[in-house]
Amino acid sequence: MDPRAQPDPAGGRPRPTPVWHSVDGAAAADPGSARRSPGPERAIVTMLCGVLLSVALGLLVGARLGTLVIALTLAVAGTWRATAASGPAGLVVRSRGFDVLTCWGAAVVIGVLALTAPGVG
Repeated sequence: MDPRAQPDPAGGRPRPTPVWHSVDGAAAADPGSARRSPGPERAIVTMLCGVLLSVALGLLVGARLGTLVIALTLAVAGTWRATAASGPAGLVVRSRGFDVLTCWGAAVVIGVLALTAPGVG
């Protein structure tokens, strides 16, 4: 019998627990291990700072610089996703390849548009 199974209140038979409610064996054995796993805060705060910096630079210096900082932020997110062992929590959407391709592709497109679009500057 699966230790994660919960008893059925009507018949007393175990009912499988959905995967998103299951507790990993290591986390159950060591309650402190949940605190050691990285949370999404670091990745989200890093990307948020990149976006806020790009907005500030776009308003204070120029739209081209702000857009290039957005492209750089996307490139950093893609590189972080490509090189992290388990993927930084908060940046993981689909598979590693899809996430990296999306971030780097968007960074290239936005960077090219920032450098070639007329009237941006």
